[in-house]
Amino acid sequence: MDWVVKHGLKIARIIAGMVVLLVGLALLVLPGPGIPFVLAGLAILAVDFVWARQLKKRIESKTKEVVDKVRRSNKPPA
Repeated sequence: MDWVVKHGLKIARIIAGMVVLLVGLALLVLPGPGIPFVLAGLAILAVDFVWARQLKKRIESKTKEVVDKVRRSNKPPA
């Protein structure tokens, strides 16, 4: 019985992560907050999959680089 519960929760988590990820991908082209949904979906999938964890880290680091670059370029001249 424990096996069924353990694997059932894992399957439910994978399905939920895929649904959130797919909704996020759809919202990238539709009006809505796509990027947070993509990151949330990857965070859910990262519990079980290394590829999701690596992709999430890569997206977060690139996002941080872009935000830092924009903040540096928006500083008023001294």
